[in-house]
Formats: sequence, structure tokens, C-alpha cells
Amino acid sequence: MLLRTRITLIVATGFAILMLGIWGATVLRDRVAEAREGALAIDGQTVLWREIVAFQTANLARILERVDGSASFRIALGFSDRPGVAAALQEVGVNTTDDATYFEVVGADRETVFSVGPATNRNILDAGSLDRALKGEILSGLRQVSATQVIVLTTRTVDLPGRGQVVLVLGRDAALGMERFARGLSATTTLVTLRGRVVASTDFRLWERAKLAITPRRPKAERIVLDGRNYNITSIPVADISGSAIGALVTFADTTETVQATAVIRQSAAAAAITLVLFGVIGLNMFLWYSFRPLESAIDVLQALSRGDTSVTVEHAGNDEIGRIATAVVALRGNVQALAESRRQRERVRRRQEVLISAELQALADAIDPTDREEVLALLARSGEGAEQDDDLKRVARVLHDLSRRIVEQHTRLSSMVVELREALITKTKLAGLQQELEIARQVQLAILPKEFPPDARVAVHGQMTPAREVGGDFYDYFMVDDTTLGFVVADVSGKGVPAALFMAISRTLLRSTALFERSPAGCIRRLNDLLAVENEQMLFVTVLYGVIDLSSGRVTYVNAGHNLPYRISRSGEVTTVPSTGGMAVAVLEGFVYQEHELYLAPGDTLFLYTDGVNEAFDVDEQPYGEERLEALLRSGAEEWSVPELSERVLASVHVFERGAPQADDITCLTLRYFGGHGPRRTR
Repeated sequence: MLLRTRITLIVATGFAILMLGIWGATVLRDRVAEAREGALAIDGQTVLWREIVAFQTANLARILERVDGSASFRIALGFSDRPGVAAALQEVGVNTTDDATYFEVVGADRETVFSVGPATNRNILDAGSLDRALKGEILSGLRQVSATQVIVLTTRTVDLPGRGQVVLVLGRDAALGMERFARGLSATTTLVTLRGRVVASTDFRLWERAKLAITPRRPKAERIVLDGRNYNITSIPVADISGSAIGALVTFADTTETVQATAVIRQSAAAAAITLVLFGVIGLNMFLWYSFRPLESAIDVLQALSRGDTSVTVEHAGNDEIGRIATAVVALRGNVQALAESRRQRERVRRRQEVLISAELQALADAIDPTDREEVLALLARSGEGAEQDDDLKRVARVLHDLSRRIVEQHTRLSSMVVELREALITKTKLAGLQQELEIARQVQLAILPKEFPPDARVAVHGQMTPAREVGGDFYDYFMVDDTTLGFVVADVSGKGVPAALFMAISRTLLRSTALFERSPAGCIRRLNDLLAVENEQMLFVTVLYGVIDLSSGRVTYVNAGHNLPYRISRSGEVTTVPSTGGMAVAVLEGFVYQEHELYLAPGDTLFLYTDGVNEAFDVDEQPYGEERLEALLRSGAEEWSVPELSERVLASVHVFERGAPQADDITCLTLRYFGGHGPRRTR
């Protein structure tokens, strides 16, 4: 967008904002003026209505004064002569035949002595107003005598011979005063009651069409448009002689001609302002176009110079801003010509340098590996072919950058290989030492397990453990507590490897040493739990099944601390699980109290104890071995197998099931067969 166009738009926008501001201020001023005019209209009409009511009540008071002075009225009223009273009233100016006239005489006993006017079922004055009048107070103002009738009245209290004190009440229909009110305002007027009923109206049809919603007790001023005409509506409350509102006086002032004239003036002013703004904007744009022509010519010259065309120049001369720009453009043209000559000289020098650098780069490429050397030479060849289209220094820089990158990468690879070789050598040395240490640890762990149980005619025991790693966390043990009591245990430490193996060694040592002086399996396991749980910072735990068998009777007392349930195999081949004692794993909670159970083995019965490495072994399809498969194996003749053979068959079954899958956990089995207090009839 051209500069002159932007300036024109900015000025036009400013004018538009200014006009909108003026229009907004005018609207706000009109609303303030409308509210002020409404308040003035309400005040003026209120004053006018009060003056009209005061004028009417003053006339009525003068008539009552003449009535009071009429002797014929007093005489006729004293004799209750209604025709005479009516004639006397006609003489003093009270037209008794006019429906708009109300006259009433009320005695001190509040009984109506005489009345003239439209028939009503009640007195003109209410009880309160009548009391005030009997006390001598002159009441003047409006009074609603029926649902649709309001009059202007005044009272006078007089003493009559034979009747005492009476109140004279004279009133006229308020519609007469309302018509005078309408003529004074040159407007249509309607008097409505508090319930919205029309008492009188100078244009009842206009009132019906307007359908106004007014609150008679509150003054109101508004403007409406009805049937294409503009009206100013003013509503003022009117009060009766007691000061209470009885209705509202609503005026319709036709302001159509005034509103139309005002609208014409405003439209003319707006059109004139818009026309003036348009002419101003157009004139400004033309002035800017004429003023910026030399500047545009100078811009064209600068654009030609930017394309390398030095043949153009600026013809404008002068001391103004355009002239100074022309002088600067001429100087710039000379500088551009000198710069072009200097560029040609540098290009010739650069080409000679490029030939020398390319030769050096080819020699340097011979120092890298053959694959990278061929790629660098190919890049140099491509650069030579595109010499006419590309910048020489850029081509040389790309080749040099690529060559440097390849040399750095080659050096980095060599350095990494040296570091990796060193680390591999160190790791291999450490691994060899660690493997040797783990093999020693494995031998030590297997050495602490019990050897073959000495031949005994009463019992045969065999244990076997296969670690998942070099060392494991499972262990088994059996030992003679005394001459007739054999202790046996199978345990599984949480975790694997060296930490589990160390915890296993500690647990086995503490259990065996505790069992020698604590004959109760429950007490022994409780002491072992307290010892291991005290300083168990690694949060390891061990599941244990520990029991003792009385070899003379076959009674087995045992504690199961969270371990797999062992199997009891009878001589007849029946396989059952040994009930749990409900204990938690050892080293979990210090002070836990363990329960022990008892069972009796018959001669030839076998106990098979194992760790979860058996039932939780997985094959290559990630399917578990499971307790069902183990029970099926034991039911297939385990009572006929020898004690060592039973454990070996279980291990062989697990390895066949795994189908070459790596061992997931340590596998431990312990088999105990009881022959009775006097030994077997035959050995197996």
C-alpha cells in the first residue's frame, strides 16, 4: 500500500471517529434534554392543574357564599321545601338541572338534608371529611364519587334555625376543568382512576389505541410513535381533598411536525458533514499524489540501481527534500559503478586461489580412508563442473567443510575404538575375577548343605537344590535334635543371587543353632523371626517350613511360615497336602507369634517338601508348571520310588517341561520317608 494511501486512510478514519463521537454526544445530549423536558412538563402540568382546580373551587366558594346569604334558601330548607330550595339555588347561580352540578346539605347527625345531582348510593363526603367540615374546616379539591366520576368541590359550614349546624357541599364535574387543562396545553387529555378506568377523555379513541401502561401514583414522561405520529406522553397524579391520589391526568401532545423538522435538520447536517469529509479526503489524496510524484521517481531510480542498471539518473533538482534525495542517488550511482569494478577484480583473484586450494585439498584427501577419499574427490569434480553457476569460495568452503568433517569423524571413530578396547579388557579381567568368586561362593553354599543322611532304620531323608544362578536363595537342612528327634527344614529367601545367598546362610545358621535349645518349632521360628527382623535394612524375607519328627512314634510337629504346602504320600499311594499353620514369612514383622500343627506318619508314609521353583517353572511359551502337574507326577507311583529317586524324578519332569527355557528360580526338594520305630522290613 502506498504511503499517500495510508495517510489518506488514517485521516479518513480520524474523520469517521470524530463524526461518530459528535453523533454519540448529540444522542446523549438529546436524551438528557428529553429527560429535562419531561421533568419540566410534569412540573408545569402539575402547577397548571392545581391552578385550574383552585380557580374552580374559588368560583364554587363564591357561589356557596351567596347560597349562605340567601334568605329564601334558608326558609325553604327550614320547611323542607325541595322546590323552594331548588328555586332559591337557581337564583344564586346553582343550576340544579345540570348533570355536571352536585349540591348537598348534610346535617350534624350526618344525614343528608337536601341533595341535587346524579343519584349515588352514598354521600359526596366520606365520614372523615364530613367530620372535618362539621368542625368548620373548608374542604376544597377533587373527590371521586363513583368508579367513573370525579368532581371538583368545596364546602361551607353554616348554622340554620331549627336545624343547627349543617355542611353545604357544592361540586362540578372534573371533566370541565380537564377540558380547560387540555385547551391550555393544546393537547389531548385523559383522566384515569387508580384502577385504570377512564373518567373523562378529550379523545377516547386515541387513548384506546395508545394502550399505555402507566402507574397513576407516579409521574411519568415519555415519547411514543402511534399511527405514524409522534406524541409526548405526560402522566401526573391527582389527589383528592384528603391528599390521597385518586388517579392520573395523562396528556398526549402531538409533536410530529417538530420531530420531522428536527429530523430534516439533522439529516441535512449529517449529509453536509459527510460531503465535506469526502471532499476533504479526496482533496488530501490528490495533494499527496502531486507532492509524492518526485519521490516515486527517485524510488524507481533506486530500484534500477538495485538491479545493477547504472544508466539511469534523477532529473529533479532543487533544495527541497526531493532535490537532496536526487543528489544522494547520483552519489550512490558512482559508488555502485566503483563497487562493480572492484568485484570483477576480486573474482579474477579468487579463481586463481580456487585452483591452488583445490590441488591442496586433493592432496589432503589422500590421507583419509579409501571410501571417504573417493567421495571427497567426486565432490571436487562436481564443484569444478558447476563453477560457472556457483560461487568459487562457497564451493571450496563446502569441500573443505566436508573433508574436515570426515577427518574428525575418522579420528573420533579411532579414539572410540581405543577406549572401547581398553574398557573391554578391563571388563573382561573383572568378569573373570567375578566368575571365579561366584564359583567359589557356589561351592561354599553347596558345602554348607547337609551331606547324605547317615543310614537309619527308622527314617530316610534326601535333599537336592539347583540354583537359578551361580548362587541361590533356597536351602534345605536336616539334623538330629536328639537320639529320637529329627529336625528338617526347607526355605526360600526372597530375591536371587548373592544377597539372597548371604541371607540364606544367615537364616540356616540361626535356625540350626536355635533349634538345638528350642524344641518347639513355633518357638524356634518366632526366635528366628525376631533375630532376622531387627536389622533387616534390605527388607529381605524368607518362607520356611520347619518341623521335627519323633522317630519312635512318627509324630510330626511343624510350622509353615508362608511356604508352599508339602505333600504327604501314604504307603498306598494317596497324595494329600499338609495343612497350613497360617504363619507369615520370616523377617517381615518382629514379634509375630507362629502356630504349630501336628500329624502322625504311618510306617511307609513319605513327606515331599519343595520351593516355588518347582510349581512356578515356565516353559518357552510362558506357561507355568503348576501344582496340578506336580500332584499328577506324585500319584504316578511315588510311593514305590526310592527317596533320592523321588526328588530326581521331580527335577527331571520340570526340565522336560521347560523345553530349554532358562530356569526362572532356584529349585529345592526335600524327601522324608518314615519306616517306623523299628525300621523297615525291606529297604529301598
